[in-house]
Amino acid sequence: MSERKQTDADSPWKDTLDLFFEGCMALYFPEAHAQVDWSGKPEFLDKELQRIRPRGAVSRRVVDKLARVHLKEGGETWVLGHIEVQGRREEEFPKRLYQYHYRILDKYDRPVASFAVLADANARWRPRRFRQEVLGCEVSLRFPAVKLLDFRRRWKELDESDNPAAVVTMVHLMTQETAKDAARRLAGKLWMVRRLQQIGLSLAARQELFRLVDWLMALPVDLQLEFDEEIARDEEEGKMPYVTSIERRAMEKGQALLLVAMLEHKFGALPEEYRRRVAGADYETLQEWARRALGATRLEEVFE
Repeated sequence: MSERKQTDADSPWKDTLDLFFEGCMALYFPEAHAQVDWSGKPEFLDKELQRIRPRGAVSRRVVDKLARVHLKEGGETWVLGHIEVQGRREEEFPKRLYQYHYRILDKYDRPVASFAVLADANARWRPRRFRQEVLGCEVSLRFPAVKLLDFRRRWKELDESDNPAAVVTMVHLMTQETAKDAARRLAGKLWMVRRLQQIGLSLAARQELFRLVDWLMALPVDLQLEFDEEIARDEEEGKMPYVTSIERRAMEKGQALLLVAMLEHKFGALPEEYRRRVAGADYETLQEWARRALGATRLEEVFE
């Protein structure tokens, strides 16, 4: 199935942790979540994290997040919670987590808690510890890890939850399961965005989740057009008030980029005249041109 680069799941997970950090902790690491004072917002230290990143840690399949939070007990004591979202099996992952851990400890001289969210599709890979021993000297780090695949058995729990992290987890699992079934992904994506209307979240939260769902569950061009048409109908009927004018304009921009890519793949470089027409067209016109492009044999047929 042809998919957009966004399905690498890098930026969507970064956005998820930025927007719904507390929800992620509550769903994935409930014991740690219960000890944190969430009356104040976590302070993210991503720039500092980049400065101490171990060699070879940069990967589009890895998302790192460093947050400073206060505990319920301990007055002004705070801990640095380090979370990694790992998208594929990597033998060096426990070592890298350990390197991050001691570098954060060395920089801030504060207690550090490291957590791993394993978003890969390998059910057997479950790292939970780094250990190195030589000549009687031993260093080790045992870290809490959650395997997103395990939530398949907890689907009912996710479906009944208003936690935005539950929504993202469901989307992640559906994206994995429909990698080779585009029609099933379309059905799941429509079900997911319609479900957002039923959960008890703010309008702003639902808008962000809509964007993440659309980003993660990428579709082939023809099915993306079908999805956009369904969403437009729901919007007109008032079923999706969280699809605002901002999202509408973003959808138009995305549709224009999608159309240009489709036309250039089929007919070669797009003349400037047609580029200007695409850039100035409204959403409905872009959809119509995209439908024509699917069956056109000449570029002119699209714009007639």
